[in-house]
Amino acid sequence: MKRLTIILPAIAMLAACNSNPTVKAENASVADVAEATKNAVKLEPGKWETAVEILSVDGPGVPPEMATAMKQQMKAQKVETCLTPEQAEKPPQDMFGAAKNCTYEKFEMGGGKMSGTLVCKGAPGMPAGEMRASMSGNFASTSYDITSESTMNMPAAPGGAATGGKVTTKTHVTGKRIGACDAPKAG
Repeated sequence: MKRLTIILPAIAMLAACNSNPTVKAENASVADVAEATKNAVKLEPGKWETAVEILSVDGPGVPPEMATAMKQQMKAQKVETCLTPEQAEKPPQDMFGAAKNCTYEKFEMGGGKMSGTLVCKGAPGMPAGEMRASMSGNFASTSYDITSESTMNMPAAPGGAATGGKVTTKTHVTGKRIGACDAPKAG
């Protein structure tokens, strides 16, 4: 399973958040939600630290050792990135173009809180059909904390390592602005 598949829904949801206006949508495309929230998307530019942790992996065909390996692979994984002023102004559909096959079944944000359900069909990394991700969390211009539960259909693994079927993954994503971006190195 690709890491992007696991964290993309949470990040896409986060990008549509800020504490200014309240937005509610049902059966809306990623582009529609992005348009409704484009003036509210005000993450502060600078150096950001994002941490992703897989809390659990469960499914009828997922051997315990595979679930443990996935959790270990993502345990305490932190990434630092520089969010430029130009990137901070981009609407979410530009930042997260991989979500083109996704629809928000329900989306709500406002007052520093957000929740929603994202449904993706036939997207890259989801060869067997549909992925549903329910997310909720808190956000501000300098931090976020989101928990998601994603269920997707997984094909059987070659050699019988996994029998396939529905796999549910619970993920926790946090991010915080930690300062200004590093100056480019001379060179």
